[in-house]
Amino acid sequence: MRGSEWPVYNSYHVAVEQITKRENIQQRRLEGLEAEFRLMLPRVLKECAAGRWGLFDQNDHPDGSRYLFWAEAEQLKSTAHEIRTLRLEFGESSPQVERFLHYCSLRGANVPGEPKVAQSLLDELESGRLV
Repeated sequence: MRGSEWPVYNSYHVAVEQITKRENIQQRRLEGLEAEFRLMLPRVLKECAAGRWGLFDQNDHPDGSRYLFWAEAEQLKSTAHEIRTLRLEFGESSPQVERFLHYCSLRGANVPGEPKVAQSLLDELESGRLV
């Protein structure tokens, strides 16, 4: 065999070709998730800004999750967490996802209600501050 025909290995004895293939699969998965997130986020934010609760999980009442369950909001949060995980593997972050998850983490008596929080994030998106 010539030198160029031998597989190239990294320090963990994994063929570099395998890493590249895995990264390509993850990159395609990430692109699909981000496209889904970009389509879903403004629609869900508008609905929340119009008065629907359950997107940011601010209501800690024991029965709250039963009455405020919102499947599309849960899907959006799940997608955001998956994007964050994949981006971290690439050593990157997504400003939109990070900002959304930041708003989801807000708790306390002085935090505005979910419709106001949704409107704030929607304003940031529409102004182009989050790319």
